[in-house]
Amino acid sequence: MKKFAVLVLSVTILSGCAGIRETKNQFTTHAECFRVFGVAIPEDDQAAARALVPKGGTITDVSSTPADWKSVVGFLGNLFWFHQTTVSGTKQ
Repeated sequence: MKKFAVLVLSVTILSGCAGIRETKNQFTTHAECFRVFGVAIPEDDQAAARALVPKGGTITDVSSTPADWKSVVGFLGNLFWFHQTTVSGTKQ
């Protein structure tokens, strides 16, 4: 039981990752979270990815894991799964 608790705690702590990659006129941000019964740990991946968009950046593409309760994939993902969002665009 202790091994399982350590595993769950490790996954929870390591799952909250966000970052950005930039060139002269383009950017791509990403954020991940772990969801347990619909609660995003450590924070919502979509909000975290959008928060990294550079000032003056224009979003051209958003890709995200389903997080709804009406589809099978979204429902299962909200119960216990990793979620990821990627935001891409151009900057001036």
